[in-house]
Amino acid sequence: MTTPVDVALVLWNQDVIDLISFALARRKLTCCGFELSEGPDGIEDHIVCSAPVVVVFDLHPPYEQSAQVALQLLDRFPDRAFVITCADSALALKKVPWLSAHPVFQKPYGINEIADRLLALARRAGRPAGEMAFVANCRSCM
Repeated sequence: MTTPVDVALVLWNQDVIDLISFALARRKLTCCGFELSEGPDGIEDHIVCSAPVVVVFDLHPPYEQSAQVALQLLDRFPDRAFVITCADSALALKKVPWLSAHPVFQKPYGINEIADRLLALARRAGRPAGEMAFVANCRSCM
């Protein structure tokens, strides 16, 4: 059995995953992080296993292509809140206008700003910080 988390961090850099994880732990949010290099199927598997209420997804240029992966995840997990990070938010929004429906953070973003937004989204989803429940076994979460 695995334990759901509040936030899944789907980012390119393990250092950033660690930093955001630390900030979320200070806010009593649980999280898991994995790098985008695992591909869409691996990312979906992690999200199924960890059952987060919020997913942070890091876009990379060309934004139209990486946004297709984000859109696939949005379609697969419509009940989750998504937060997008990227290097150039103005360009990303210009190339992929539907991103404006989600919080978008441009790097380098303030760690407290993004952590506070994730806390608010997790609470809005109805899972109080630190609440735990169990989900079925999943190969990538074991």
